[in-house]
Amino acid sequence: MSTSRNAPVPSASTSWTWPHPPRSNRYGATVTEVLDSASDGRRVAVIEGAVWPPVGTSIRVFEDETHVRVGSVLSVDLVLEKSEPARIVVTAEFSRPPA
Repeated sequence: MSTSRNAPVPSASTSWTWPHPPRSNRYGATVTEVLDSASDGRRVAVIEGAVWPPVGTSIRVFEDETHVRVGSVLSVDLVLEKSEPARIVVTAEFSRPPA
């Protein structure tokens, strides 16, 4: 008797294609969005609360235990919009760490 199973297909996600994280708006709290200028301004992290790193400082964003983005902060902006909580947008230029 022979049985056949399909082998699991590996995910196409890599540390540079991980999902675009949604922006949280829990309880109307201020959020900090981290954008990657090296990936056409793609949002790579959302932090509940206000984080205001100095321009030029090093920043790391961890996807999981093995995938990390490392870069430096290019700009920090406070965005105030009508009918929405304030948000802080941190733009950084990330590079791939050596394997």
